[in-house]
Amino acid sequence: MYKKNHLHFVGINGIGMSGIAKILHKEGYTVSGCDLASDKSNVQELIESSCQISNQHGSTICNDPSISIVVYSSDIAYDNTELVAARKKKIPTVKRAVILAEIMRTKFSIGVAGSHGKTTTTSLIAHILIEADFDPTVIVGGVLNNINNNARHGVGKYAVVEADESDRSLLLLPVTLGIITNIDFEHTNIYENIDDVAETFKTYLEQLPFYGKAIISTDDINIAKILPHLSCQTITYGTTNQAQIQAVNIKLNADNSYFDIIDNKTNSLLGSIYIPMPSMYNVLNAIAAIATALEIDIPFRTIAKSLTTFKGIDRRFTYKGTMVTPTVEIFDDYGHHPTEIFNSLITAQRKTKNKLIVVFQPQRYTRTYHLWDEFVKVFATSEIDHLILTDIYPANEAPIENITTERLANEIQKLANHMKVQYISFDQNLEKIKEYIEDIIDDNDLVLLLGAGKINMLAEKLLQ
Repeated sequence: MYKKNHLHFVGINGIGMSGIAKILHKEGYTVSGCDLASDKSNVQELIESSCQISNQHGSTICNDPSISIVVYSSDIAYDNTELVAARKKKIPTVKRAVILAEIMRTKFSIGVAGSHGKTTTTSLIAHILIEADFDPTVIVGGVLNNINNNARHGVGKYAVVEADESDRSLLLLPVTLGIITNIDFEHTNIYENIDDVAETFKTYLEQLPFYGKAIISTDDINIAKILPHLSCQTITYGTTNQAQIQAVNIKLNADNSYFDIIDNKTNSLLGSIYIPMPSMYNVLNAIAAIATALEIDIPFRTIAKSLTTFKGIDRRFTYKGTMVTPTVEIFDDYGHHPTEIFNSLITAQRKTKNKLIVVFQPQRYTRTYHLWDEFVKVFATSEIDHLILTDIYPANEAPIENITTERLANEIQKLANHMKVQYISFDQNLEKIKEYIEDIIDDNDLVLLLGAGKINMLAEKLLQ
């Protein structure tokens, strides 16, 4: 892109939008933006760098005559004030992924895709490359705790990015190494069924250049189905001997995991790995990162050492603090799909010393509708003591008749006599949920906040 461009981001506080804006600002572009979100934590770095950010549409900042490109995400409506004004002025309006593709175009790009685990896997790969002094450019859909940021501007030849399938925009990205962690029926507002999802991921891999490679998990049943039909070069990873890069002797603890890595192609034991993260889910994410790092010739010793210092990602089973009276640990997790919730609950159950109390806010009416039975099953078959459900976070979707959290709570309760299921309506101060939790907690309980909406705000209120 031409360096004199002034890029204006509509919805700049979004985790993906803000990361791209930070990179472009570091590269010398003029960056501005607007977002109705009152919490501007994702763009604080831009504000402190004198970028103009407005908390409303149609402001003086949004109408700056020097704006030459307007960037928007798929969540922004076609009739948005900024987009309408830009079209009238004949200012180009481009999707977020198009700008991301421009950043990646001049790099050796590593794109991490998958229905679940892509943020963690992207962050693990990025951390290894940083520790190996590769100085990568990084754009990830979460705050990587090691750098306290969702973006990093590097001058090295590598870019590590999270490839988003939620709007099929991953198909726009010029990727050299394409990772797929797993394939699941997700983003039900976009995809018709699991076959539609799988076909999109297959297309993503088949668009790799002739010198590119796919790095894919053999543990995932839906990846296994598309594997025989891929024409690109592949590197497989997983926990069975069908994988080239295999984890064996896996030991899962409440706070960490240990395993050994075998390269089945050379029939060699590479060494032992320790990650300061629990669950098989994170073991698989780590194997993907190891396979990727090995492919770009990072020594195994460097990889292993790097992983010991990984500090995780915000809102991925993040410890928020401990209430004093009574002593109750609080964790926050972004999980909003039944598969993600299943894995988060396993980790929570390992950590809980007394009662497990879970607060869940579903996200999107379409997801709740299409995956209704899966939500009921994952909660009803868990070892939760108290489950609190609050109203669906709509994410700009219109309600669907009879798809309510109150009904979901009733159906879970019918199948789960071992737990107490309670629906509590959502209010901006979260006082009703806070009061309910304070009435039921005891020493050594664990409270897990689940969901991609606003339920994470409860942690701060409980810790006051």
